[in-house]
Amino acid sequence: MEAMPNNGAYTLIVARPGSLRDGLQALMTAIPQIGIIDEANDIPSAWRTAFEHRPTLVVLDSDTADGEIWLTVRRAKALWPQAECIFLANDVQQHQAAEAAGADAALLKGFPAARLVATIVRLLHQPRVQ
Repeated sequence: MEAMPNNGAYTLIVARPGSLRDGLQALMTAIPQIGIIDEANDIPSAWRTAFEHRPTLVVLDSDTADGEIWLTVRRAKALWPQAECIFLANDVQQHQAAEAAGADAALLKGFPAARLVATIVRLLHQPRVQ
């Protein structure tokens, strides 16, 4: 877990170790609204981390969903109702499944970094309906 110098959003990145997760981590440190960044390698680890820390923002990589995208997104929204959930999809079918399951945003991998930043800023600034 990496503490940032402000009191921004607690963010959980759920992605396997590698260049995607490293890139997300680096990008998140540049967003002023992000305070603490934590990582989970897989969905079970994410559930455990979320019970302890109650994230404000969750970024889910489709490669951790084990083909159960709709179930993963629905469970994430049920466990973390206060959290904004961004799903990173490999293809259009995953993108549609994530949106149908209630992801706050779904992006097709290969998106420009600026689109992810704009999505995060938008989600963190909109009022939450509980």
